[in-house]
Amino acid sequence: MLRALILACGVAITVPASAQSISAILEPVNSVEIRPSVNGRLDQILVKEGDVVSQGTLLASIDARVQKARVALAEIAANADGAVARAEIVIAQAEALRERVARARSKGAAQQWEVTQSEQSVQLAQADLQVAREGVLRSQSQLELDRAILSEFEMTAPFDGTILEIRTRTGEIVETETTVLEIGNMQQLRATAFVPLDWLENLSPGAQIPAEMPNGQAITGSVTSIDPRVDPASLSVRVRVAFDNSDLSLLAGTAVIINKP
Repeated sequence: MLRALILACGVAITVPASAQSISAILEPVNSVEIRPSVNGRLDQILVKEGDVVSQGTLLASIDARVQKARVALAEIAANADGAVARAEIVIAQAEALRERVARARSKGAAQQWEVTQSEQSVQLAQADLQVAREGVLRSQSQLELDRAILSEFEMTAPFDGTILEIRTRTGEIVETETTVLEIGNMQQLRATAFVPLDWLENLSPGAQIPAEMPNGQAITGSVTSIDPRVDPASLSVRVRVAFDNSDLSLLAGTAVIINKP
């Protein structure tokens, strides 16, 4: 008799190809392992297992004292406007001198070269002002860069979810390959099963499909995807079924019985 394979937590379960029900494992639709973007000492973990967090919540951070000092220095440089103020004063002085020389020239009391020199002094002062303003822009850009680097020391929730597991402790040295914690969206679970080929007659994406929990509780899932490929050995097809878990009554890792529609 042909057999259909169901993969659940890495365990292969065989059922008759004409089975009326199939067992599969519930798992979060979306779960990720949170890793740091930089190497360093884990400074703090702000959540505990089971906490429900919203997207953007700060979960943990790496010791960032050195980078915070760099940001502080960059803020001072970005807010320093002394060079610009000085250049503006020099321009005002150069323009006043140019006007006096021009009046003197109109009365024959100044030479042309003095007029030219006073004009060049204004131009030089204007160039110095431009250089000062460019320096401020560079400092502001450096501040943005240092702040962006500082944000890399923080680990935040990529979506609304539940803290499933914390794998490290405060004070540990972690690297970018280290999993600090795992977060999952528990408000929607899914089961992946390889169903007999004859089930496809009544299955399509979006279709409702009956299921049952181990305690006998009846639940209904929604087919999210059907693999267009058929396993030629077992004549089975991979199907994914989503289950609403807004009330968090269903537990990930539980075996659910999916019934033939």
